[in-house]
Amino acid sequence: MMNRKSPPSSSRRSSRLYAVVTAIYRKRPVWMVSFAASEASLSEGLRAACASTAMLAVGNLLHDPIFAWAAIGAFWTCLADAAGSNRARFASMMGFTLLSTLCGGLTSFASGAGTGFAALALLAFTTLGAFGRVWGAATSQVTILAATACVVMVDRPMHDARAGFAFLGVYLVGCLFATALSLSVWRIHPFGASRATLRGVYLRLADIALDSARLLEHRAGSREWATHAAKFRADARAALERSRQALASVPASRAGGRQTYDTLLGLLTDGEALFAYLIAVSGASAKAPDDAWRAKRAARLLGAIGEVLRGIGAAAGDARWERLADLQLRLQRLARRLESALMEPVKLKSDFELVDFAPLSTQPERWTDSAARLAARTWATFKANLSSQSVGLRHAARVGVTTTAGFLVIRALGLPFGYWATMATLLILQPSIAATWPRSIERAAGSIVGGVLAVAIGYAIHSPLGISLAVFPLVLATMALRPVSYSLFVLFLTPTFVLVADFATPGANEFAFALTRLGNNVLGCVLALLATFYLWPTREKVDHRAYLSDAVRANIAYLSAALESPRRSEKDMERLRRAAGLGSNNAEEAFGRMRLEKLEDSMADTVTLTVQSLLRRMAGTATQLRLSTNRRERHDELGAWVELVSADIDAALDRKSRPIRHELPAREGLTSLEADAVGELARMHRLLSERMREARG
Repeated sequence: MMNRKSPPSSSRRSSRLYAVVTAIYRKRPVWMVSFAASEASLSEGLRAACASTAMLAVGNLLHDPIFAWAAIGAFWTCLADAAGSNRARFASMMGFTLLSTLCGGLTSFASGAGTGFAALALLAFTTLGAFGRVWGAATSQVTILAATACVVMVDRPMHDARAGFAFLGVYLVGCLFATALSLSVWRIHPFGASRATLRGVYLRLADIALDSARLLEHRAGSREWATHAAKFRADARAALERSRQALASVPASRAGGRQTYDTLLGLLTDGEALFAYLIAVSGASAKAPDDAWRAKRAARLLGAIGEVLRGIGAAAGDARWERLADLQLRLQRLARRLESALMEPVKLKSDFELVDFAPLSTQPERWTDSAARLAARTWATFKANLSSQSVGLRHAARVGVTTTAGFLVIRALGLPFGYWATMATLLILQPSIAATWPRSIERAAGSIVGGVLAVAIGYAIHSPLGISLAVFPLVLATMALRPVSYSLFVLFLTPTFVLVADFATPGANEFAFALTRLGNNVLGCVLALLATFYLWPTREKVDHRAYLSDAVRANIAYLSAALESPRRSEKDMERLRRAAGLGSNNAEEAFGRMRLEKLEDSMADTVTLTVQSLLRRMAGTATQLRLSTNRRERHDELGAWVELVSADIDAALDRKSRPIRHELPAREGLTSLEADAVGELARMHRLLSERMREARG
């Protein structure tokens, strides 16, 4: 048990800061596609800042600017750190250290031998770095960063072996220092990842409650509630899935009989129950009556629930288990009070079952067996991707050719700090158009703001010691905000690199550095976009209509089962609810990628968006039916109509039916929630059988 208590003043400051960040989050521009404030990692930021600043401090004491490269190596090594066990972290960081030192050194010596040799080295190492993606995200993170080291070191040609090895030795020291710091001072607790993901779950749930309170208080229209459902529910569902994966990956030796593990598993189960409850509450709030007093009371209670959920998330993240009981009791009291404030009262259930959860139970194997299995899997993946049809191989070739072409153009034009352009190209290029397009916009936007910040800092600070001190908060912000938004990552990365370059080249013009960085970043973005659209373009291969069909079927199955309630078991209902949520998320993500590739909308796209919005409403109605305090058995007429329309919708999805109008059940025999379900099913039938047919016409 942990007995740490935070002082009230600290709690108030944290609450105010979170409120400000949340307000920014809700008003973020469209290009900040990955902005999620709760995912910021202060620990990662502090580790990278300490490692990088320590190397600059050593360089300042020794009056040797070459230690700027040690600082860069330490920063990159922290970026290469793969989440997971300490063994996995050591493998990723040491793998990057050795690869970047070896390949970067070869590139640097090749650059000294001439432009042709430098281009060949860049082509080989950037292609191999991008090809690492086929072995998964962790491997890709290491190989692409090693390729980045090559892209940067090509601008430091080595002509003398002794000076070259001295330079590589200093760089290696920075990488090793960051590795040692990460595995000693900043060791990861066995349950650290699980606590962090659960904190994210409860903050996402708090977002649903607080945003519902805002919409209810301002008497928002149906469009605002539809946007709320699509965004906030998708975020919460994704956070719950990440938490499931984190808990399922805990080794059996840590999970069995551990009170901490049982507590975390209970919090995840409660999170699923609360998510269902908040979906139902949001649906009921969207149909709030004209009673302003009741709406205001419900909004106040939802706001209080959001604050309690934030408190539970903070307690889970900091392992302050003693706070949980009081917070959960308060949550139950608020939920009971909210029942009387809603037109369609729903009940917070506490007997949910966490279904489809498979904890890791295998015994740890010997390292020799693990190495043999890894080698076999690596070789099999390599052979499977040696084909012109392989997306991974085509992407690697695109990255290698584009980065090398950019290098040759920059070398021919004699642009200073040209590696900033090739580095931007290397890091922006993604396997598909849909992924590259928003990333290039984010990098360009972040570079512009970061360049302005770099100029301001450069005019205020001139000494090497001042630069070393200024780098600390910049690196901290860069690493801490990396999971939040790529734009914010680039924003703080720009002045960081400008100041480190200033440290390595004393007396240089900061304004010129910033402008050069900005221009080269824009050039890198342009090269990446040209290559994405014209050099072996890879588009979204999966038909988004298949995802949409799966989502429609999953949501209709959930709604139909909810209408049968209370005959269906809670385990079946929970499985159906999760399938509906995942189906909607997958359909929305696939459709979003397809729209980015087309950069235009058709009538069929408009109908698809309407269907996706209706699916969220259907899930809300189903959850309300499930948790309603006024549940009843479904009568035969309604059951027969639902089965008939569901079969017609299924046929429409397979394009096997003609538009047929079915007479609606008598409204007098329906409750308000059953009438909502009937209306939503009828509208879905009409959209798929008539509107979609007209759109494809």
